[in-house]
Amino acid sequence: MAFSQDNKSIRQQYETLNMRINNYTVKIDSIVSSEKKKMNEELDVIDKDFKDGKISAEEKKNHSNEIALKYETIINEKVDAQKESFEEITRERVRKSVFGKSADEKKNEMKNLLNSMDIVISGGYLNLTEKSKPFDFFNKPEEIRSGSSLSYQLRFQMQVGTYTSPVFLNFGLGVRADIYNAKKSTVFAQGNEKLFITEFTPKKLKYTQLKAEYLEIPLEMQFVLNPKYVEYDGEKFLDDSKRQWRIGAGIYGGVKIGSRIKYKYENEESSKNVFRQRVENGINPFLFGAKLSIGYAGISLYVKKDLTPIFNDDALMNNKNGLQIGLEVFNLTF
Repeated sequence: MAFSQDNKSIRQQYETLNMRINNYTVKIDSIVSSEKKKMNEELDVIDKDFKDGKISAEEKKNHSNEIALKYETIINEKVDAQKESFEEITRERVRKSVFGKSADEKKNEMKNLLNSMDIVISGGYLNLTEKSKPFDFFNKPEEIRSGSSLSYQLRFQMQVGTYTSPVFLNFGLGVRADIYNAKKSTVFAQGNEKLFITEFTPKKLKYTQLKAEYLEIPLEMQFVLNPKYVEYDGEKFLDDSKRQWRIGAGIYGGVKIGSRIKYKYENEESSKNVFRQRVENGINPFLFGAKLSIGYAGISLYVKKDLTPIFNDDALMNNKNGLQIGLEVFNLTF
């Protein structure tokens, strides 16, 4: 979470300083080029007057020296006017090199860390349970061989209370994809407005799966178990750049945005037959559940329990409620 924010802040500071130095250099070059052009125009007039016999060689030399001296003075005066800007840049660079960031800069960094935006990737092992045994994770459903869930979330972290508070509220928006693999030699199928699993008759079935995708909104409260603090200019902050333990509890809701059956098989005609079909019935359009998590240094172990069944009455299956255990990784912090 914090490591990428630190690097980004340092990089931005150096980029800003370098940009100011470059702007100063461009400004000085512009002054010199502009005044030199004017000087050359006046010298060209002197050369023309000399060629036309209007002035002598001695007069040409004197006029040229006067013009050169005039523009040297003009350039020096304009460069001196920019000196204050350069001295300010130089003082800032020296201060950063010797003393590091100012207290105000460090305060802003801490505030940004405590209220940030993350890209979160999570993946887990998914199983189906009976309604009467909602937490029987290690049961072996008759229909399903295995299941998995993968999600990507854009998540916002907001500290609750003061800057020393160990409580955080996380919320965001993500996409979740659940995959169910039917047992060997069986496939998901549809008929008479029902979803079911049936035996597959052709020679060889390579794989079979049902995939359901959701637009998901998570909401979670997290508590830092071993908070570490830092103080800048008399103001104290929880230091979110340190590795700390967190526990969390939350809820999530989702809307189904797609579902399909897919399997690949061989027969006499081809070894690369692929069947795809949109699921019309059997899967609930909405999802709601609860989540518990414990994490350290940006990686969390979580348990998610779907409180609404994944499959409805149009699915001819015994186990319809989802339960998953997985890992969550904070991939990138803004």
